[in-house]
Amino acid sequence: MPEYFLILLFLFLAALFLHGFFKVKIYRSFTHFALTNFAGILIITLWDNFAIYRGHWSFGQKYLLGLKIGLMPVEEYFFVLIFPYLGLVIYKILEKKLKSASKNSGFEQKPGQFGGG
Repeated sequence: MPEYFLILLFLFLAALFLHGFFKVKIYRSFTHFALTNFAGILIITLWDNFAIYRGHWSFGQKYLLGLKIGLMPVEEYFFVLIFPYLGLVIYKILEKKLKSASKNSGFEQKPGQFGGG
């Protein structure tokens, strides 16, 4: 059973829901999105393939779909895309909520206050 894929699918759908529900903006443009994701995929997949090649880590085949790109299961590519996205969504939600809470509390940092510029 492809449990790893199902877990990733659930997390991706949760991230999409949270992104839409809280209306957070993550990337400035499609170019920004493409460049940051391409850089992450390139670095992480090179590292993962090297680690798998060297025998430093492996994947339980019974939990995977069975498709591979290079030495990595396709789920690992999804992982590389989904987790940064989920992390950014959660970060932006918290950032938005904290800014809103500080405005509602009457405390706002003014330029130059507390060493701010």
